[in-house]
Amino acid sequence: MANGLTKILQDRLGLQLLDYDIPEHSNSIKYSLGGMTLSAFTILAVSGILLAQFFVPDPERANRSLHYLVDQVYLGWFLRGIHFWAAEVLTVTMTLHAIRVFFTASYKNPREINWLIGIGLMVLMVTLLFTGTVIKWDQEAYEALAHFLWVAEQMGVLGLPLTEEFAQGVPLLNRIYMAHISLLPILSLLMLGLHLFYVKYHKLSPLPQAPKKNKNIPFTQHMSYLRRAGAGVFLVICLLALTIAPPLGEEPVQGLEVTKPPWQFVWIFALENLWVPFLVVAPPLIILFLTAIPFIDQDKERHWKKRPLAMLVLIGFILLFAGLIIWGTITTMSHSM
Repeated sequence: MANGLTKILQDRLGLQLLDYDIPEHSNSIKYSLGGMTLSAFTILAVSGILLAQFFVPDPERANRSLHYLVDQVYLGWFLRGIHFWAAEVLTVTMTLHAIRVFFTASYKNPREINWLIGIGLMVLMVTLLFTGTVIKWDQEAYEALAHFLWVAEQMGVLGLPLTEEFAQGVPLLNRIYMAHISLLPILSLLMLGLHLFYVKYHKLSPLPQAPKKNKNIPFTQHMSYLRRAGAGVFLVICLLALTIAPPLGEEPVQGLEVTKPPWQFVWIFALENLWVPFLVVAPPLIILFLTAIPFIDQDKERHWKKRPLAMLVLIGFILLFAGLIIWGTITTMSHSM
């Protein structure tokens, strides 16, 4: 009877489409970082839907509504902690996933388009992190928005939709909140679906130095591995939420500049201290560099030992960002917006 029920479900739901073979090395942490990122994103989405029930996207009430959630709502502090730490974990797993893809040259023919989609997803995730920082509307949020508005002003007509003047009578904070809970998640889901489609279409990238005879496993076995990995990600997020409260200040004091951005953005704070226009120049240059990688590096070699220049670029990129993050953390502001 159980077999009959399984057959019925397979026929009705198309579950048999999941019954195909993939390389055995997919059941490893480094080749499951994308799945872990997806798990963190799912936790972010679910916790965000719950948080939206208590948040008031109005400059006069936004910060107070979060303090009410944390202080008065049963387990509200834990819910906000899960949302915050899911974003932190997603940042780490997403970065490691991108490093692994570069390290194993998985962006090369025929996977160039999926690399570009992945870069697009990274940009969307960073934008979600930024908008999530702003909508809590404390001093850190206010100063982050001030820097963003300065950049928008430098963009002229292109930056007009990102400013307060674009929609008179509608607080910019409200528009940022709507982008955070609707536009950006919708775009992310569309890009994510496309990303997963091309992973299925081009298949999981082989090991750079593959054995003569590849061992395969059923995809359903990999799904079980990803479920365990996702459970581990959720456990880590819960433990962090239980032990470390995410930052939340009081309502902002306009005209002051006394905070530093979260660590995901502190690297650009360091660059800004060197030259303020880096706020405008650095992000597009980095995106342009990342999108150009599969078109510049078209050599068929994929093993890291035979790609010394690519490894130097990777190490240099990691050291540069790590250095900027450390420098931005320990230095003080040299100017004011």
